[in-house]
Amino acid sequence: MISVLLVDDEPNVRQGVKMMIPWEELGLEVIGEGEDGDDGFAKIMSLKPDIVVADVKMPGMTGIQMIESAVKNGFDGKCLILSGYSDFTYAKEAMYLGVKQFILKPVDEDELIEALKSVRDEIIEEHKDRAAMNRINLYMNEQLIHALLTGDEEVIGKSDLSAYNYDSYDVAVINFADEMTAEERTAFPETVRKRFEGNATDIVTSGLSGVAVIIFKDWNRQRITEMLKKFSREHDGKIFIALGSTVTSADKIKDSYFEADSLLNSRFQYQHYGVITKDMVSGGGIEADRIADIIDKICAYIEINDNEKIISELENLRLALCSQDITAEKIKFTCMTAVMEIKSRMIKSIGDKKAEQFINDEFISKVSEMSSLFDMISLIGSTLTELSDTHFGKTTKSTMERVVQYIRANYSSELRLEMLAGIFGYNSAYLGKVFHQYTGENFNNYLDSIRIAEAKRLLAMDEYKVYEVAEMVGYTNINYFHNKFKKYVGVSPLSYKRQCKQG
Repeated sequence: MISVLLVDDEPNVRQGVKMMIPWEELGLEVIGEGEDGDDGFAKIMSLKPDIVVADVKMPGMTGIQMIESAVKNGFDGKCLILSGYSDFTYAKEAMYLGVKQFILKPVDEDELIEALKSVRDEIIEEHKDRAAMNRINLYMNEQLIHALLTGDEEVIGKSDLSAYNYDSYDVAVINFADEMTAEERTAFPETVRKRFEGNATDIVTSGLSGVAVIIFKDWNRQRITEMLKKFSREHDGKIFIALGSTVTSADKIKDSYFEADSLLNSRFQYQHYGVITKDMVSGGGIEADRIADIIDKICAYIEINDNEKIISELENLRLALCSQDITAEKIKFTCMTAVMEIKSRMIKSIGDKKAEQFINDEFISKVSEMSSLFDMISLIGSTLTELSDTHFGKTTKSTMERVVQYIRANYSSELRLEMLAGIFGYNSAYLGKVFHQYTGENFNNYLDSIRIAEAKRLLAMDEYKVYEVAEMVGYTNINYFHNKFKKYVGVSPLSYKRQCKQG
C-alpha cells in the first residue's frame, strides 16, 4: 500500500476527504492526520508518508512552509495542495517545491481521485525504476565482491573501490555439515543475510565455495570470532565456519578468502570447534610410531580398566590424526586400522566372541560413516571403556596379580619394565622390587620363562619354523632367541623340535 498523510486545520475537511476517496480501491492507505502546519511537519518526519495532501492556509506554518521544511529535512514524497485561494503565487511556490497538483476548494471528488491516481502511478513507476537500479547495483556490487575474493584484476581495475577504504578485512566462509536438511539449506543464505548484512559487512551466497562468504570490514577480530561461534552454536553443529587471517588492504582480501577456503578441507578434523582459524590447524603428517605407541597404551589401559587413560590416549590419537596435510579419507583409514588392531589384540586377550560383542561389524560401519573425527573418537571411547568395564572391571585381584596377568596376555609384544610402570602408575625401580618379591624372579627372567615355555609348546606342534616361533613369542632377533632357548632348555630350538618329532 502507498501511504498518505492528510494535513488540514479543519477537522471537517479532513473527515470529508477521508470519506469521499476509495482509498483501498486505489491502493492507498491514510496513515495519519496533521492538525496544522507544525503538527503536519512533525507527522511527515515521523511517519514518512509517500503522499502528503495538505491545505495551504493553516495556523503556524503554511502548507508551503511545511513542505519546504520537510524537503530540507530529507522528505522526498509527493505532495498535493488543497486551497480556497486561487492565488498564482501559491501555485508557483508549490510547483517549485515539487508539488504535483494544486487543487482548489471546495474539493471536487473526481479531480482529487485523478490527482491521487496520477501521483500513485508516478510513485509505482519510480519504485520499479528504483528496484531495477537496486538490482543493477547489487549485481555490480556482487561482481566486485567476487572479484576481490578471487583476485580478478580485470574486474577490479574497472571498478570503483571507494567503498573499500578500510584498515582491516577478515573473510569467513560458512559451509553445511551433513546433518542439515534440504529445507534448512534452502533457507540458510537468507538467515546469514539477516544476521550479518550491514554493519560493515559484504555477503555472497552464490558462485563461490561454501554456502556463504562474509567480508568483515574494520571489525575487532575477537568480536568476529565470538559472533561466528555464537552463530555456529545456534545451528547445533549443522554448519562449519572457516575464518581467514586479517588483511590490511582490499587487494589482499583474496588472501584471507583463499586461506578460509583451504581450511574447509579440515572440516572432518575440526568440525566440533564450530569455527576454525589457521592457528588452530596442526601441520605435518602422522608418525606411524606415534600411532603404534598410542594403540599399545590403549590396549594396556583396557586390560587394566583405566578408563580415564583410555580416553586420554584416544584424545592423543585424535590430535595425532589432526593434520592439514592428509585427507579425511586417510584419517578415517588410519583410525579404522587402529580400531581393528585393538580388536585383534582384544580377541587374543579375552576371546573372539567377547570382543565381537563390542567391536562388531555394525560398530565398525557406524564409526566409518561418521562425518566428524571428534564424534568418531567419542564413540570409540565409549565402546572401549564399556568393553574394559565388562571384561576387566570386576576383579578383586591385587595390582601384582594384574601385572602378571597383563604380562601373560601380552608376552608376545615388546614388554619393558618401564612401560609396565607407566601403565600401572608406578616408579619402575619400585615396581621391579615389588615384582621380584611377588614372583621370586626379576622381570626379565619371568618374561623369558613365559616366552620360552610358549616356544616349547609351539615347537612341539611341528607346524612352525624356528624363526616363526621366535617372532610369535616376542623375540625379533633369531640369534637372541636361540641363546635364550638354549639357556633355559639346554638344547637349541631346532634340536628341541627334532626331539619332539622323534619322541
